[in-house]
Amino acid sequence: MDPNPRARRRRGVARPMLAATGVVAVVATFAACAPGAPVAPATTEPPAATTSSPSPTESAMPPASDEPIAADADHPLSNLDAYALCRARTYAYYPGDFALLEYAPFADATVLLRDDGLWFVYIEVDDGNRTPDLVDSSASNCIVGGTLAEPQWELFGVVARGPDVIDDYNAPLATP
Repeated sequence: MDPNPRARRRRGVARPMLAATGVVAVVATFAACAPGAPVAPATTEPPAATTSSPSPTESAMPPASDEPIAADADHPLSNLDAYALCRARTYAYYPGDFALLEYAPFADATVLLRDDGLWFVYIEVDDGNRTPDLVDSSASNCIVGGTLAEPQWELFGVVARGPDVIDDYNAPLATP
């Protein structure tokens, strides 16, 4: 005879119930995600007013537009697009552990529209792969236009930090 029949019975009953409960929860989750599943109605009431003032970032943002954002990559580059492309294009110039690279955030980078319609991008990079005296000595620098699908690269690389790089952002491009 089993010395503890209650323990065996609890295990025998509880496991199938938990398994069945888990299956029901998983089925319910998938059913809610299925096409044609009922969707909670959207409320038309405005959100409750808050007493806090908007953050500086919120107040500086442009008002929302009713126009949809382009889903394709054939629209002209924005300043944020140019920043992201420059980061992606120049990371290979910093050999070593990619996790030790710290790019200046978009808000601290210099992204300027040139007279020729191209974007000038200057992003300071702290490269933890370098000796301590050189960690904060370089920047990614790009001149790019076109679209996300087909960027027009005029310049990309790494430069020594300095205001003269930014001062010459609108200098004519070298012709080959």
